[in-house]
Amino acid sequence: MLVFLSLNGIELTYTQSELFDMVLAVADGKRSFDDMVKWVIEHQE
Repeated sequence: MLVFLSLNGIELTYTQSELFDMVLAVADGKRSFDDMVKWVIEHQE
């Protein structure tokens, strides 16, 4: 996802901890795809 966004000119600002937590939450089913999209939008530079 990060490579795809970068190739399309979208840079994100986040800590490794934030990214780790989001990825695990999505993989665990605790967060939805829509939650991940919102997270990306909130972390755009």
